[in-house]
Amino acid sequence: MTNTKIALLIGIPLIAIMGFRTVRDTGMLLSLEPISAGQCERINGPIGAEDMSIDQVNKIAYIAADDRRAYLQHGNMENIENGKLWTLDLSDPNSKPQVLTLDIDGIFHPHGMALRSDEDGAKELYVVNHLSTTQHEIDVFTIPVPGKLHFKRRITYPELISPNDLVVVAEDQFFVSNDHGNPRHTVWEVLEDYLGLPLSSVTYFDGQKGHLVIEGLRMANGVALSADQQSLYVAESMGRSIKRYSAGDSMLDWTLEDSLYVDSIVDNLEWDEQGRLLTGAHPKGFDFLAHSKDAKALSPSEIIRIDVRQKDMTHETLHLDMGEGISGSSVAAINGQTLLIGPVFEPHFMRCKMAATPKT
Repeated sequence: MTNTKIALLIGIPLIAIMGFRTVRDTGMLLSLEPISAGQCERINGPIGAEDMSIDQVNKIAYIAADDRRAYLQHGNMENIENGKLWTLDLSDPNSKPQVLTLDIDGIFHPHGMALRSDEDGAKELYVVNHLSTTQHEIDVFTIPVPGKLHFKRRITYPELISPNDLVVVAEDQFFVSNDHGNPRHTVWEVLEDYLGLPLSSVTYFDGQKGHLVIEGLRMANGVALSADQQSLYVAESMGRSIKRYSAGDSMLDWTLEDSLYVDSIVDNLEWDEQGRLLTGAHPKGFDFLAHSKDAKALSPSEIIRIDVRQKDMTHETLHLDMGEGISGSSVAAINGQTLLIGPVFEPHFMRCKMAATPKT
């Protein structure tokens, strides 16, 4: 057998496998129909309101926003205007977002964020900050009064390779997802995506140093921790699934329990008030890629609710926007009947009034 025939015998099946994976993982053949979560309106202000965390007690949404398309186009973050943190008063159905004055020096490009509350009610906000494509930190802010922030400290450690989202366990102890195993906005990151390489991970900072606790993921994104801290949930974007891990003897010891395929590129994770997870997702991967380069290219937005309260996880689509209302949704957060939907790139987010349903 000639070398050419051998190459064909090996190459053709590999190409077929890669083609099938690309079609599946990007949702190329999905047929979508709009689903409305209720009466929705555009709220202008933040550009790229990529993540949100709600203080359910004080009814305030904290929003991390940054002009991500700008630094994608420029290829760096250093010369782009800093991002911002915003708030939205959820006690007022007509409220407008308010930008926060931050007493922090230097580069600030916020990504994932998470609230922490003490037993006495004191609160902190932890924010992923990208200083460059290779330098990252976790910025910690105290919340002296609802809707006000005071910069407290910076935390960095070598395992922060390409941090995306985080969830806080206790003061200065938290999990952070690395959405890639290579630096952000590099050719190696692109190859990792197109080849479907499982190089993503979840790290844990124990207050003193960082640890890699979960590896072998295909674009780890949103992370969430159960109230009893016995289950860790990871949105695996390119796997189009939610993975659930069970705790071992410590925060460094996690075992995969199960995985739920939702057939959408899942992004951030937020809890609702009934103990279910919400995620903003991208059903069509190539549409989202086009949208990242061109604001006029629409990308469908899907809001998925994952019920994790039973032995087997289940999911349902709450909202599916074909891109006209909001393109490229990355987060969904809810307080009462108010659902907020944030995007990766758009200069607005959505506020939806959901129909009242019995608590289940």
